[in-house]
Amino acid sequence: MKWLNRLSFILTALIGVGVVRDFFAKYEVLVFNKNDVDEARNETETQEHAMDLRGSPSHECVCGSNQFYVRAVFHDYEIAQYFLDMQCANCGSLLTAPTPVDRTTE
Repeated sequence: MKWLNRLSFILTALIGVGVVRDFFAKYEVLVFNKNDVDEARNETETQEHAMDLRGSPSHECVCGSNQFYVRAVFHDYEIAQYFLDMQCANCGSLLTAPTPVDRTTE
């Protein structure tokens, strides 16, 4: 009986080691303390490569992104008005939003 208990303990330990090894092979474990979380929340996000590209309307940023933060006014669940200053969602550059008048005809 003593050998059976030892054998079952060894098998359980080996299975546990295998599970832990698989877990760390698949995932990265990050450890944060409360101070790290508070610093990240209070940190203002600065974009090092942001440029001021306002002046000519653009539908694509120089970084290649076509997603922007635009201020808009809604009326009856539709966009009623939007501001022409927009910010690139990727690099933070400031651009001028295009309007239908700016569309070039080919």
